[in-house]
Amino acid sequence: YERQKLGIIQSLFQDQTPERVIIFASSKLKVKEVTQAFKRMKLNVGEMHSDLEQSQREQIMREFKSGRINILIATDIVSRGIDIDDIRLVINYDVPHDSEDYVHRIGRTARANHDGCAITFVSEKEQTQFKAIENFLGKDIYKIPVPEELGEAPEYSPRSSAGRSNHKGGGPRKQGNYKGKRNGAGKSGANNRKNTPKE
Repeated sequence: YERQKLGIIQSLFQDQTPERVIIFASSKLKVKEVTQAFKRMKLNVGEMHSDLEQSQREQIMREFKSGRINILIATDIVSRGIDIDDIRLVINYDVPHDSEDYVHRIGRTARANHDGCAITFVSEKEQTQFKAIENFLGKDIYKIPVPEELGEAPEYSPRSSAGRSNHKGGGPRKQGNYKGKRNGAGKSGANNRKNTPKE
């Protein structure tokens, strides 16, 4: 469920935060909300969206490249053309509305033979659009359960009732693509890959 997404982030980062992470959200408002939530979690985070002046965006990007900020939360304004090769993790906090945006987002990681992962959180209301992405890619993306401590989560069933049926712990509820050599945190759905071409 949508309300579980922050808990999943906490679970992913409870042991160690990767050196460079980009988290994509589908709106400026969501970027701002998630950024504030992450700051309350004491995470080293910056935000990137079209409400910022160009000089502010450039400053945030310099801090991200230098490592002063290790988590960047952004709209699709940065999904194309970022020239950073060692982004270790991309998280789609929301399922993108366009399949090509998905490809551009996950293309920010596992570049130039670096290890990396890409993960997509899918709420019950986003299952149909995620299925459209799977159809676009011509493959089913592997799913891994939401941590049991976060409670019941919707079953991935885009053809039935948009995920309204429930499982308690252990059923698939979160999707994503892992890219590069890492098998990644087992908290999220993933399609394991080893330095394979971008989708």
